[in-house]
Amino acid sequence: MNRIAGLAMTGWVVTCLGASATLAATNKTDPKFVWPKDNRFTCRGVMAEEQGVLLLTPDQNMLTWSDADIDDKDRIRVLKVCKLGDRCEIKGTIRGHGTFGWVEINSIVRPVSPR
Repeated sequence: MNRIAGLAMTGWVVTCLGASATLAATNKTDPKFVWPKDNRFTCRGVMAEEQGVLLLTPDQNMLTWSDADIDDKDRIRVLKVCKLGDRCEIKGTIRGHGTFGWVEINSIVRPVSPR
């Protein structure tokens, strides 16, 4: 291989390695998008209703799926603890594809607000 071709090839390899490092650095998984292996979530936010569907408006640091729909079967139970506009914490199982919903709610807590 002649010297010019060798230099061009070296530049190409360095460019590819640099691109791989940059891609790897930007491909770090955002913790808000890490789905728990057991489908169990702990979500905090403000209880809301949108188009007749009960849900949490999640705190900023919560997982993306924390705004999952609360099924009609759990509606009364959730609203006994957290009224619309209240801060609330829900623990349970979320499932779905495209649309996500709470399929099992293990606990509902209205956290004490810090003073």
